[in-house]
Amino acid sequence: MRNNTHSKVSNKKTVTNRLLSLGYLALSWSLLVWLNFNIEPNLFGHFIVLPSLGLLSGYSAYLIAIKNNKAASIR
Repeated sequence: MRNNTHSKVSNKKTVTNRLLSLGYLALSWSLLVWLNFNIEPNLFGHFIVLPSLGLLSGYSAYLIAIKNNKAASIR
């Protein structure tokens, strides 16, 4: 009985973390696209900074999404 309850709570946290990570990803990438079209053209900004920020925001969203899985595996 206890494992079943823990499983339901764990699934709810997983869904919450995934929704949070997708929201974060959508917000950060929309801001990056906006920034891409609003800064003056230069090679460093467009080919180094913006792709790096895109990759880092994707990785951060991934870490938020798997946060519950790590906590569940520790228990």
